[in-house]
Amino acid sequence: MMRELRWSTLTLAAGLSSCASYNAMWNAERHAKDARQLERNGQTSEARAQWAQVAATAKAGRTDHALVLQAEGLAYSDACREAGELMARARASVQDATLRERIDLADAECALLAGDLERIDATLSAPLASRNADRRSRAEYIAGQSAARRADYEAASLHFDRSREPDAAGRALVAQQQILIARATQRSDLRPIVRELTRLRATVSANEGASRVLDLLTVVVANAPAPRPPPETPATRFRVAEIARDSLHAPLLAGRLFLDAAAADSASLYAPKALIAALAVLPERRDSIVALLDSRYAASPYTRVFHGEQSIAYAAAEDSLAREMGVQVAGSRAAVAGVLFDAPVPGPRGPRLDRP
Repeated sequence: MMRELRWSTLTLAAGLSSCASYNAMWNAERHAKDARQLERNGQTSEARAQWAQVAATAKAGRTDHALVLQAEGLAYSDACREAGELMARARASVQDATLRERIDLADAECALLAGDLERIDATLSAPLASRNADRRSRAEYIAGQSAARRADYEAASLHFDRSREPDAAGRALVAQQQILIARATQRSDLRPIVRELTRLRATVSANEGASRVLDLLTVVVANAPAPRPPPETPATRFRVAEIARDSLHAPLLAGRLFLDAAAADSASLYAPKALIAALAVLPERRDSIVALLDSRYAASPYTRVFHGEQSIAYAAAEDSLAREMGVQVAGSRAAVAGVLFDAPVPGPRGPRLDRP
């Protein structure tokens, strides 16, 4: 009698546990369905809240499916640090191809958030070839964002064209304009792009991407020669050229602007710096630019450092330029005596075109 009672108790406990697990999975799937619908509607914050519910509810599950759902819930609610361990566990134990594709997609989302573009490429192989249209569409969308961050706008446009995500079509149109920006050689090339992006900004799907690019284009085009141009300084001219190079990814235009900056302020301390910056984006003009540096600016600290010489004045010149451009200098720079520098091409000062 006691044995039968014990067996009944164990059976009842197992049944209750199974029932609780089933209910948890049903609720997790319902939250996931709601999250996906919110994403399709462009309600990102609300979708994240639902994904957090998915992660919390799926904890009660004991299957591979539950493990993947929990990892997805964490990844899509921006809790990627916590999702990492679960995704590693899933990769070690899950064999089902569909579940592994879902893990790859969640991992790619986290990689995009972290700016780890190499990891994105490694994780999207299977989802991009998936037989499931929704997963394939999402993979194309992530791949498009990754390509855009690498300034490979042609690849970005192709990926976005193949995606069915809500704003993919708008992003593809913006990427096509970014291809034209990358090919621009003078400011006048940008004006029709400004008009097209202004039109695109009026559409909901392309609004955010178009606005970011327009903000940068406005700075460059606004400083173009005009009947009554606004006052310019060597620093503002140099800054516009940097934006063209670092944020708009328009190397030919940037080279032209660097050369224009040097010509407009030939007596400026920063004219040789502009010439050296032009070298990096106009390698075919190296001989003529170096000849100008050596003949006109041989004593400049920028020219001396360019040729591998030592120059304490280089650090002072860099600090002076940073202050004139409004970049805060944290204390005094270390002395550069005894240190050789590469060609002093300034790094990006922002704003970046694609934000993480």
